[in-house]
Amino acid sequence: MVERKFFYRINAFLMVIIFLAIVVFVNLISEKNYKRIDFTKNKIYSVSSQTKKIIKNLKQPIEIIIFYKGKIDDKTKEIFEQYRSCSKFITYRFADLDRDVLLARKYGITSYDTILIKSGDKYEKIYSPDEKNITSAILKLIKEEKKKVYFTIGHGEKRADEKLSILKESLEQENYITGEILILREGIPEDCDILVICGPEIDFVDKEIEEINNFINKGKRVLLFLEIGKFPVIKDFLNSYGIKIDNDIVIDLASRRFLGDALSPLIMDYPYHEITKEISNSACIFSSVRSVSLEENLPSEIKGSVLAKTSSASWAEKDLKEIEKGKVKYDENDEKGPVSVAVIVEKEIKENSQTKKSYIVVFGDSDFVSDKMINFSANKDFVLNTINYLAEEEILISIREKKEENQPLILTEKAGKFLFFLPVIIIPVLIIILGGFITFRRKLIY
Repeated sequence: MVERKFFYRINAFLMVIIFLAIVVFVNLISEKNYKRIDFTKNKIYSVSSQTKKIIKNLKQPIEIIIFYKGKIDDKTKEIFEQYRSCSKFITYRFADLDRDVLLARKYGITSYDTILIKSGDKYEKIYSPDEKNITSAILKLIKEEKKKVYFTIGHGEKRADEKLSILKESLEQENYITGEILILREGIPEDCDILVICGPEIDFVDKEIEEINNFINKGKRVLLFLEIGKFPVIKDFLNSYGIKIDNDIVIDLASRRFLGDALSPLIMDYPYHEITKEISNSACIFSSVRSVSLEENLPSEIKGSVLAKTSSASWAEKDLKEIEKGKVKYDENDEKGPVSVAVIVEKEIKENSQTKKSYIVVFGDSDFVSDKMINFSANKDFVLNTINYLAEEEILISIREKKEENQPLILTEKAGKFLFFLPVIIIPVLIIILGGFITFRRKLIY
């Protein structure tokens, strides 16, 4: 009997030891392979897919030090925990500015709530713990080269510091250098990687087109946002690369149902391409867009792809005078939808034993990248993904930081009435009837 009790005790002791060993082992594994799962619809407790791409491709340690005073709020902890969960190369810690004086002095930290992000001997300082600033700082640390994007001026284009200020700021956050050039006076700088022509109101001249052709033949890239109008010189230039533009405007009746405006097509048709694969389930909103398509027979050295189309309920209206009169009707002279509104062509350039690639991307609208519209739906992602593709920065092609949004409960008329009558009328009436019945019954019994 004593032996049996001793055996049970030993068995119980061993079971406890094994259980504790399993707990310790699981914790060690979880520490080495830390994972978080975000079940929210908009993934508000996760960093954006672009940030995930960047930090998952890290090859060097990134240390984040947050200098604080007083209590650290949970939201600040949460954002840095999101970064840590995505990469073993990222670590973070909090430092008291009043106690870690030597550390603060070393990096020139003089104010509370400063965030130091460092890798090796390089470091960046930011002052707001949001994803946009943190990821931008990490990019500056890991990118060895800054690509240069120049915007043309002199033809009534949208200016980078005025109507395109959000686009300019976004490019600089993704570690690009931006500038403006007047081609007739300065030519195209040698350090220009991408030339952006956004919404010219007057046509280019032959000398400028010659400069642009020379630029393309060096293996560089051109991004053109073209508004409605006649641009014969630009049209001939694009034709030479197999891109066709007509003086028309796209009418989309499907968009009128959703947006109340048939001249502002809602774009959701993206033929597969590296630029658009991340936004294939998102919508873009254009405004007064013209058709842009590819010639059926492209030159042998050129490959082309359509990037975006309007819905099947659309058409390209050729008679602009009818639109001015307020008359919109499809006829046999118009181009039936879906209508192509954005294209890309790739030209192969052979130079000695080397082969270079140049690209031209053309959009049939410039308003969708302006400050008024760029934050609508996937507009910003579309244009930034295009620029990143042209700059061969594929790691940046993604969906950017999302914002926490309210999720309103949308009810049908019947459901709304039901939810009103149930708590306000039906339940109180039932309680009154039941109370009255019980009271009446008690009186009968007693």
